[in-house]
Amino acid sequence: MKKLFLPLILLSGAASAASMECMVDTAAYDEWQVGYCSAMEFTFDNNTNLALWRITGVTKTVSQVLWSDATSGCAASALSCNKQIRPYHEHLGKATILYSDGTWEQVQATAHFETGF
Repeated sequence: MKKLFLPLILLSGAASAASMECMVDTAAYDEWQVGYCSAMEFTFDNNTNLALWRITGVTKTVSQVLWSDATSGCAASALSCNKQIRPYHEHLGKATILYSDGTWEQVQATAHFETGF
């Protein structure tokens, strides 16, 4: 039985090629991170910052992107999304990628930042 399931597990892991990266735009040197991004700025305020999410690693033609949670309302034709986020909260961005061949996959990333406030 174990030999039967091993190929299925390997195939299911290889099918998911896309991922989501995020970055919080601060005055610091910001870098894209896969799955979770965090930033610290010492502004000592409670103001919002711009968070950016992007889908990478897409190997097929995209028909539509369904954005949800923190990224809801972003354009269905876009592979990236920008939203203002509040500090000290985790903002989960999710997307369901619908491919032209009828397949789909889901990706997500969480953005977070602190201000020293």
